[in-house]
Amino acid sequence: MYAKDCLSVTALSKKTSATLEAMDKGDTDKLFILKNNTPKAVLMSIDAYESMEEEMEDLRLATLALARLESFKPGKVLTHTEMMKKFGL
Repeated sequence: MYAKDCLSVTALSKKTSATLEAMDKGDTDKLFILKNNTPKAVLMSIDAYESMEEEMEDLRLATLALARLESFKPGKVLTHTEMMKKFGL
């Protein structure tokens, strides 16, 4: 955490509009909000939030794929043709 990425609750309350405008312009993508010099929250741009959400979803899917590969049993696999027949397609 860098000092330039920190903002006190007091400063945020006095400069809310300017802070949000700076985030909108891309001057910063996240700020740690401090109360009594202790981090209490993170304020982030919507772009940074969406990027984080997308990365977390990618990691979740990768973890799921790896878990499925570990339990994969070639003898129990149905081919595409067998699946089509099974479901009458």
